[in-house]
Amino acid sequence: MKHKRKGYSFNYLLGLGITALVLLIVLIGFFYTPYDPNKMNAALKNSPPSLTHLLGTDNFGRDILSRVMKGAGTTYTIAVAIISIGASLGTILGAFTGYFGGWLDEILMRVNDVLISFPSILLALVFVSLFGPGSYNIIFALGIIFVPSFARVVRSEFIVLKERDFIRNAKLMGANSFRIMFVHILPNTKRVLIPSLLIGFNNAVLAEAGLSYLGLGVQPPQASLGRMLSEAQSYLLDSPWYAIAPGVMIVLTVLGFSLISGGIENEYE
Repeated sequence: MKHKRKGYSFNYLLGLGITALVLLIVLIGFFYTPYDPNKMNAALKNSPPSLTHLLGTDNFGRDILSRVMKGAGTTYTIAVAIISIGASLGTILGAFTGYFGGWLDEILMRVNDVLISFPSILLALVFVSLFGPGSYNIIFALGIIFVPSFARVVRSEFIVLKERDFIRNAKLMGANSFRIMFVHILPNTKRVLIPSLLIGFNNAVLAEAGLSYLGLGVQPPQASLGRMLSEAQSYLLDSPWYAIAPGVMIVLTVLGFSLISGGIENEYE
């Protein structure tokens, strides 16, 4: 099944540019940072931006640019892991319930409705409070919490697509249910699944930043964007550059992926 495509919009191209810039910074940070992100220097505490430290230093004399590069990589890695869990399980669940329907669909969707009715950050707080803070715990907690949103999107598409002529033709050709679900139907959900993945990534970045800001996610001395914002809150008046850098990275991330998502949705009539 093919969809008629529109041209790419300016917003879509702008989103690609912003996202490419942010990803470049993150990728460089995996292999190189100007300074050791965790190296402290008491003589440089809260130094303003300069040619030596382009984004200044924090309250421990650590280079903020280096910590932003490394911290963004940590935040992105956690967000990708969260979305991998949520999207994988959600897609499988949505595919089965949407294609087969029946009592299984009713039971799982009611459970889905219960989970989705609670704010995701609240459920994550409950889980982390029970099992303790840390990167792995928030990956598991948020990954499971993201399952219902993906399951609902995929289920809706499967309910519509399974009645299309190309699916009937596949059945007449003898294709089994699993082949129909994952070879014929699933690829045709990309027009809604890809934007959902991009928005889900944004939500995962914000959720990780929120939990790390509260001290329940990434633990010191490891850097993450949310952790840096938490550490910077006591120095907003004296050293505003401390909070600006990680804040701008989060804003650019959300803006870039949102513009791309909107562009993909508008690409099809």
